Amino acid sequence: MAIIMDVIVTHDNADFDAIAAQLAAHKLMPEALPLLSNRLNRNVRHFITLYLDALPYITTKELPKTEIDRLIVVDTQTIQTIRGANDNTDIHIIDHHDPREAPDPSWHIALENTGATTTILVEQVREQQIPLSPIEATTMLLGIYEDTGALTYRSTTPRDAYASAWLLERGALLDVVQEFLHYDLGDDQLALFEALQENARTYTIEGHPVVIATASAPDLVEEIATLAHRLRDLLDPEAVFLLVDLGHHIQMVARSTSDSLDVGQITEQFGGGGHNRAAAAIIRDITLAEAKERLLRILTDSLQPALTVADLMSQGVQTLSPETRARDAAKQMQKYGHEGFPVVEDNQVIGLLTRRAVDRAIGHGLDGVRINQIMEAGSVSVRPSDSIHVLQDAMMQSGWGQIPVIDQNSTILGVVTRTDLIKQMGHTKPLQPMPDIVSEILDKHLPPVLTALIREMGRVAHDWGYALYMVGGGVRDLLLKQQTTDIDIVVEGDAVTLAQALSARFGGETRTHAQFSTGKWLLSDAVWQCIAEELEISPANIASSNLPEHIDFATSRTEFYDAPTVLPEVERSSIKLDLHRRDFTINSLAFRLDPDNFGRLLDFYSGMADLKAGSIRVLHSLSFVDDPTRILRAARFEQRLGFTIEPRTAELIADAIPLLNRVSSERIKHELESILAEQYPERVFCRLDQLGALQAIHPELTCREWVFSAFRALRYAVHHPVWSGIPDDFDPELPYFALLTLNLSLPALHELCRRIRVRQTTVDMLDCVHNLYNQLDALEHPLRPSELDAFFNRASDETLLTLWAAAANAMIRDQIVEYASRLRHISPIATGNRLKELGLQPGPVFGAILKLLRAAWLDGEITSTREEEKLLQEIVSKHLHPEESS
Repeated sequence: MAIIMDVIVTHDNADFDAIAAQLAAHKLMPEALPLLSNRLNRNVRHFITLYLDALPYITTKELPKTEIDRLIVVDTQTIQTIRGANDNTDIHIIDHHDPREAPDPSWHIALENTGATTTILVEQVREQQIPLSPIEATTMLLGIYEDTGALTYRSTTPRDAYASAWLLERGALLDVVQEFLHYDLGDDQLALFEALQENARTYTIEGHPVVIATASAPDLVEEIATLAHRLRDLLDPEAVFLLVDLGHHIQMVARSTSDSLDVGQITEQFGGGGHNRAAAAIIRDITLAEAKERLLRILTDSLQPALTVADLMSQGVQTLSPETRARDAAKQMQKYGHEGFPVVEDNQVIGLLTRRAVDRAIGHGLDGVRINQIMEAGSVSVRPSDSIHVLQDAMMQSGWGQIPVIDQNSTILGVVTRTDLIKQMGHTKPLQPMPDIVSEILDKHLPPVLTALIREMGRVAHDWGYALYMVGGGVRDLLLKQQTTDIDIVVEGDAVTLAQALSARFGGETRTHAQFSTGKWLLSDAVWQCIAEELEISPANIASSNLPEHIDFATSRTEFYDAPTVLPEVERSSIKLDLHRRDFTINSLAFRLDPDNFGRLLDFYSGMADLKAGSIRVLHSLSFVDDPTRILRAARFEQRLGFTIEPRTAELIADAIPLLNRVSSERIKHELESILAEQYPERVFCRLDQLGALQAIHPELTCREWVFSAFRALRYAVHHPVWSGIPDDFDPELPYFALLTLNLSLPALHELCRRIRVRQTTVDMLDCVHNLYNQLDALEHPLRPSELDAFFNRASDETLLTLWAAAANAMIRDQIVEYASRLRHISPIATGNRLKELGLQPGPVFGAILKLLRAAWLDGEITSTREEEKLLQEIVSKHLHPEESS
């Protein structure tokens, strides 16, 4: 029988991650032979030469001449030709690169998101507690460190760091790692590097700075990848491409520092491969000049626009005159929260005033000094089209943390800050083109007439020179692929005028608020019919469609809070600042709607990341201080969406809880009503109880497990009517509130009602519920129907449903249903007119007699009109002739 074997292989020009992954795989599968590639990087080759006796690698010459049963391929998805492998060989691939092409379905593939393939296998070595020698641990650490830049590349994951720490615990030698990761170039490599450096050219393609360097080295025997790293570190582009003519072919080596420039996809078009940060290709049958020309063409066709200043900047900017006094500048900084202001004279930037300079001047008693004496003089600016690299250079060269953005006429358009730059690091582009996706979302989750109206509003705004955005909860819900009628529109322009113009064209009333530059366009079914007809959308089923009853319009604005909990001052601003005033990041997203930019998603504050992670996060640390009602909204959104309040936001909530006591009655009442309108309000109330917010509204207000069961029972009673006559559109909000407050003492209930200014009719209903609930024990045993009727005494549906949901057992509930469904509808046939016919004078006696008749009907003492008439005659006779009855 033929001997079979398992072999562990990797790619040619093997680096440390390749050989380290082979070693780790061998530790996991000791019977598998780790086969060195025919070509190793120079530093790897020298390392193997020194330490081969302590390592298990074999060469091709040492590979047994027998059939390979299993081929374990690490750090690549390309299968090299190897002696002994055939169609029956079982292929196992372990890699950390993205999949590049459709694999053979028979292969076993494990692709994981780590900075190095070695990390994946080291984790398994650690789990199985396999011992390592110091040199084995060092080899594996070299693999992780080389592919992650010693844990500094953006592709590095926490898993790489944990694996590295474990290898250090196993005795990995950092001095050896240092020696072989920073290896001196050979003479031929050095000569080639100098030629590449001389021929390197930087091209800016769609905002991406790319270096292409060419050279000829027909006699080179050393690897080229190291030179790509060094040239990238020297010139600091977003990507570097080396094209080296080796005589018989051209070697391309590519390295990238950005996820937005995937060099693996570029090299694939030359027949090569790799991953997004490192790749290579062998190019044949064309010249060096032709290879470069083709590369430039592919880059131009492939690269998407890079992040630019326009994506980060805030439109509009507060500037100061050089004559402004330091004390006045300090007031402006406090109002707007800015750390600096451009100083402008004759529409030209002449300096930057920082908060530090103002604070120092005031600290020295120079609050009246002109700011041109304390500003940082100079004229530093960027253009909207400039790349992030240009912005970074401007900040580093000038030391300014706020850079004005100007147009070709040197007019200031806005400002971009150091904070803007920091926030975008590691996040997606804040202005993302998504026209097809947004169109699909709108078409799928909104009625056609509403989608058409949104597009038409964008066109009208564009004709007026306005930028138009859909913002807030509607955008959030649509991105979560949910239907919505929450349509909020923000206009970089006059929102009130736009709303009025749309109303004049399509019909419907508008209500405006001049102080806040807002308008509400009211949309009846008739208005929607007009909209559908004008926009040539089928008006069928308008009445049954899920269409909003109004659309809210607001001019983009920012807010200033003079004190905690008070309503803010507002001032016109950019869409970026408008979104910054939102309560949570998931509500700070916006779709742009004007035709030239339709479908762009604005995400300045990482709302999409929190939406994907399911996190409720505030935009700044004073959010709950500015508006403590956001605490109630945080719990409401968390429970509605199934999200989690992230830890820092939870800390801020805890600190701000006492401020709820200072919020106006109207605003607390509005938030409580919003919670009561939720599908599962008990979840929100019990979360608020955990946060301590209910007690801040009233010390006795709590939400315990009993509330959960009572709210569920109420929903059941409404959705599966426990007695006939409950309307389909019955609003359970009042019974919900009654259940929530049922365990309050009566004085506490009245205090709470005064706190949130509940209407007297509602207070009366709550009092009735409390009184009856405290007597429900009387229904533990069956009452006579007349007694049951007297107990409830014409209680409303809201009261009866609340008591049914709160009842402790079926006996009580059955008697409530008996009263609600049958007993309360029973009435005597006789009326006041019949009593007059019998000679009685109107007065209290009428009510007493009719009550006796009703009780007789309820208790079954009479069952027909004849019996009622007989009883009535007896009662009247006793009343008219009391001496005879005695």
